[in-house]
Amino acid sequence: MAVLEDVGAAPGVDYGIYDADQHYYEAEDAVSRHVDRAHRHLVRWIEMGGRRTLLVNNQLFTIVPNPTYDPVGEPGSLEVYFRAENRAGTELRDLIQMQPIQPEYRDRDARLARMDEQGVQFAWLLPSMGLGLEELLRTDPEGLYAVFRSYNEWLDDDWGYDRDGRIQTGPLLSLIDPRAAEAELDRALAKGARFVTFRPAPVAVPGAHRSPGDPSHDRIWAKLAEAGVVAVVHAADSGYGRHLTDWGERGAYTGTKSSPLAEVLSVHIERPVFDFMASLVCHGVFDRHPALKVASLELGATWVHDLVRRLRSAYGKTPQAFRRDPADAFREHVWVAPFYEDDIVSVRDVLGADRLLLGSDWPHPEGLAAPKSWLRDFAGFSDAERRLVFHDNLAGLARR
Repeated sequence: MAVLEDVGAAPGVDYGIYDADQHYYEAEDAVSRHVDRAHRHLVRWIEMGGRRTLLVNNQLFTIVPNPTYDPVGEPGSLEVYFRAENRAGTELRDLIQMQPIQPEYRDRDARLARMDEQGVQFAWLLPSMGLGLEELLRTDPEGLYAVFRSYNEWLDDDWGYDRDGRIQTGPLLSLIDPRAAEAELDRALAKGARFVTFRPAPVAVPGAHRSPGDPSHDRIWAKLAEAGVVAVVHAADSGYGRHLTDWGERGAYTGTKSSPLAEVLSVHIERPVFDFMASLVCHGVFDRHPALKVASLELGATWVHDLVRRLRSAYGKTPQAFRRDPADAFREHVWVAPFYEDDIVSVRDVLGADRLLLGSDWPHPEGLAAPKSWLRDFAGFSDAERRLVFHDNLAGLARR
């Protein structure tokens, strides 16, 4: 199996790179360490079929096959699959290479040493297990915020939100209860968070859903804008599996396992972020909060072309429904990390190099074996454009 190796210093890249999408693997007590007694039952480790797994709100946690992460897939071992070069038709379970969990996946000092080896000057670190919690807890808002609060306190313990200018982490935030969301955001801002992490999904409310662009969420967007803190939207269980059930398929989100129809519809990746971004633009969030910054991570960029096309079409038909060209509003406020399998040059042509971020997804198996191995895919970029993507854009977003 061919996996790209670190290419070292690419021509014109004589600086440490800024990686917008790296991950940690959560400690087993990530939720339980700080959760209050009344909500300890909501996330429980159980033995099932000879292995340890999680029950969340009495539902089986399926977004990752082994939430202990030991063993775990080697970084980059699914690159052939995600580049759509699996010509032999090898099953996913046979493509992925497993390894014992490594110290740098859970230990901050070990991660910094690994980043030095990789030529990574700075990284945003995102959740792994945490990306599946909100969907399973959405029917219990009080419990959801108790779990998120505990998780975010663990995150500050083990990694810190912004300790030394090398690693920043984004506490989880849900919009389900506007007051509880504001309280959790206030805690995160007081502890120095430079970004917060949302899932791309409509906001679940009893018996219905609400747009993230609804004015009831304006205090959240206003506080983020005022503080210069980035709203990061990251791939997660967005609850879109329900659309698969309409077509006769299972709706459970099982991470990298995907049916052909689910892959073609992209109900877990492209569809949720397309809808989320469209709602922010069309429901006026960027008009009401002109300083707000939003970053899309681990959601690719192929959806960008169609969203911009549709925004421009809507504006051409009903300009009176918008305060300004919605495609311009999108480009002004949103930064995007493409997938390595995307046509990156065409994304640049739509958004501009100043709105692209490098996101290696390291150390996930669907990411890259080494962050710098992605540099060869930017052959169509000038040195100045590469500098924006590999360093300056994220440096500007992360600046205190």
